[in-house]
Amino acid sequence: MPSKQVTISARISQEDAEFISQLTIDDAKTPSDKLRAIIADTKLRSNRKQDYASRLQHIQELVQPCLRKIRKAEVENNVHSELITRLTEWIPDALAFLLSSTSAQDDQDPPQALFQLEQGVAERLIRLMESVLQLAITEQCACYDPEIMRTKIKPVLELSQIILAKK
Repeated sequence: MPSKQVTISARISQEDAEFISQLTIDDAKTPSDKLRAIIADTKLRSNRKQDYASRLQHIQELVQPCLRKIRKAEVENNVHSELITRLTEWIPDALAFLLSSTSAQDDQDPPQALFQLEQGVAERLIRLMESVLQLAITEQCACYDPEIMRTKIKPVLELSQIILAKK
């Protein structure tokens, strides 16, 4: 059975009223519909679990509009950047891991939780570095500007050589 609806009244600024009128929310046309949708979304987010999978899903939802614009522009211009693809896959994972790890710290021994956090961050950063370095293997990497990898990777390779020389 649906909840009883109550009428509320609020004074908002002209800017906020314009913002709400221009806001695009699926199936919400009127200011009342939009306000109900905003409340429903906020309730959903506040009731969401704080675990990795829930955080990852939420972050992916936040990133999707940006990715759609990028993919649309790539298709329209017949280009692709594997560098952007790899980064946009890595960011949600890394952020979800960080947020869910700090939420889980309350239930763990602090030194152990920090150790696990650092371990997970290191693993993710190394995976990103390996993924980016793979793009520099061939002369024609899958980037909008293939030259970018050759020029930008040189300082990283120099640092790698210094690290290897010290071992």
